[in-house]
Amino acid sequence: MPGSARGFAVECFACNASELDKLLHKCPICFKWTCEGCATQAFGRQFCSKKCSHNFFFGDDDEDE
Repeated sequence: MPGSARGFAVECFACNASELDKLLHKCPICFKWTCEGCATQAFGRQFCSKKCSHNFFFGDDDEDE
């Protein structure tokens, strides 16, 4: 379990479901924990939001050149 080795339970940032109740995944962009019900799925990966999934595949549009 993701947080239990450190002595605390991890929760989904969106619905506050505990890792003890649901399988949680860490967003590869912002590192927020989300359950499968709240996660945005894109191209076989799970993200906390559509914004993070877009940034993962297409980069951040706000970069200065």
